[in-house]
Amino acid sequence: MVIQNQKAERNSEQFTRVKYRTIRRIVYVFYKAIRKFWTKKESKPIKGKVKAIIAFLFSFSLLVNICFICELKNIELTFLYKTLGKEEFVEMKAGQTLVASDGHEVCLFPMDMLYVTQVSGPSSLSHCCGHPIDIVGNTAEYPLYAPFSCHLVWSWSDGNERSYTSDNEVWYATPNGNGWTLGYVTVCFTHQNNPPTKTSFKQGELIAHTGTSGNVTGDHCHLDQSTLPNVGNVSFGVTCAYGNLCYALQGSTDPTKIYFINDTNIVQTLGLNFATYEGGGPGPEPEPEPSESKYIPLFMDGMGIDIFMMKKPSEEPEPPEPEPPTGGWIIPGTINETRPLTEEEALNNCRVFWSYFKAKGWSLNAVCGILGNSWYESTVNPNRWQGDDPWHQPPDQWGFGLVQWTPYTKIISWLEEQVGLNNVSKFGQAECDRIQWELENNQQWIATATYPESFREYSTTNKDPYTCAIEFLANYERPFDPNQPERGTKAQELYDYLLQFE
Repeated sequence: MVIQNQKAERNSEQFTRVKYRTIRRIVYVFYKAIRKFWTKKESKPIKGKVKAIIAFLFSFSLLVNICFICELKNIELTFLYKTLGKEEFVEMKAGQTLVASDGHEVCLFPMDMLYVTQVSGPSSLSHCCGHPIDIVGNTAEYPLYAPFSCHLVWSWSDGNERSYTSDNEVWYATPNGNGWTLGYVTVCFTHQNNPPTKTSFKQGELIAHTGTSGNVTGDHCHLDQSTLPNVGNVSFGVTCAYGNLCYALQGSTDPTKIYFINDTNIVQTLGLNFATYEGGGPGPEPEPEPSESKYIPLFMDGMGIDIFMMKKPSEEPEPPEPEPPTGGWIIPGTINETRPLTEEEALNNCRVFWSYFKAKGWSLNAVCGILGNSWYESTVNPNRWQGDDPWHQPPDQWGFGLVQWTPYTKIISWLEEQVGLNNVSKFGQAECDRIQWELENNQQWIATATYPESFREYSTTNKDPYTCAIEFLANYERPFDPNQPERGTKAQELYDYLLQFE
C-alpha cells in the first residue's frame, strides 16, 4: 500500500551510481572527439593545432582523473554522462538476463527503476510485519520483469496476489562467506489489475504490472520475497496503523538480501542499501592480493586497448568483527524437521543458554526461570515446532523455538534475517540474541499486577527460581492456562544443577 498517491517523478540528478563502464564510455567520447578534430578538413596553422591538441589532451586527462576519484569516493557520475549526451541507461528490460559462470541465474530487481514508497517495520503504516516494499514506476501499470526463471506456486484474488518460485537455485544477495548465497527464491506481486494467465516465465519476461487492485491508495506494486520455496502470504497476527490485518510472504526476507540492482535506475530507496552483482562467477570477484603498489587500468572501448595505468590509493583493511560466542548447542534436524531433545541434550543446551546470559549480566535465578519454561515449551530445542508440526496454518496460535514464540512468524522472520533458515546450528545463538533484544527494546514482556517489575529488572532478580519461572510464565509466555507449577519446580532443579557451572 502506498502512503500517498505518488507519480514517480524523478528528482533532478537522482540517478544510479555509474561504475567504471561510465568512465570507459566517457573516454570513448573524448577519443571520437579527438579523432574528429584531427581529421577536420579546415586547415589551421600547425602550431595552433598542436597547442589545441595538447590542451584537449590535458582536459581529457583531468576529466578521467576526476571520474576515477569520484568513483573511488562513491560520488555520483551520472551528471557527467548526461552532459555528454548519453542519457539512455541500460536497465532491466524485457528479455534481460544475468547468468553466473556456473550457469545459475542471478536474482535481479524486477523493475528498470527503483522508487520505493514504503518499507516495512513496526511503525510502518501498512507494512508492520515481514519485509515487503511498495514500488512505483514512471506511469500507471508500469511493467515488472521476472527476476529469474520461475513458475506460479500461489495466488489469491484479493489484490490479485501471485507468488512465483525460481525453477532452480539462483544467486541472491545474502552474503555467505566471501560470496553470495545460492538457493531457491520466491517473489510475490500484489495489486496488478490484470494478472497474467500463464504460469511459467523465463528470466526477463514481463511478469506483472503496478496497479490499483485491492485495498490501495495509488498505483504501485506491493513486492515481497522469501528464500522458502512454494509459499504464499500468511497472517502475522498483527494489525497495522492503517487498520489492515498484516499479511506477508511466509519467510518474508529483507529485499536488500534478495535482489541485485545491476543497471537499475535508482530514484528513491528510503534507506534500503542494495548490492550489485560483480563478475560472472558465484559471488563478488575476490579483491586483488595486496602489494606495495596497486594499479588500475582504464580501457578505451572503441579501441580495446589500455590508455594508461592509474595507481589506486592503498586502504587499511577494516578489522574483522568479533565472532559471536558459539557454545555447543545440540540442535538436530532441519527447519522442516523437529523432535524433542533427550534429557541429556536438554541439559547441555541449558548450560550453553546460561553461559550466554551470564555474560550479559543476568542472574542465574532469572535464567533458570526462563529455562523452567523452555523445558516444557521446547525441551530447550531452538529448532522445535509446536506439536512437531512444521509450518502449521494459520500461524497465529502456533509457536516455534526455545520459548515457542507465537505466532511463529515472529521468530522465523528474525532467524531468516539473522542467520538464514538453513543454518539451524546457529538458531540457539540467534534466539538468545532475540531474547536479549526484547529486553533492550521493551518487547514481548508485559508486566502484570502480580509481577509489576520490568523485563530488565527481572533479568537481575534474586527471587527464588520457582517464583522466577511463574513470573516469566505470567509476563512473557502468557498462556491460556497460567496454573503450571511444574515449570517452577523444574526451574529450581535446573538452578541446583547449574550452580556447579558458576
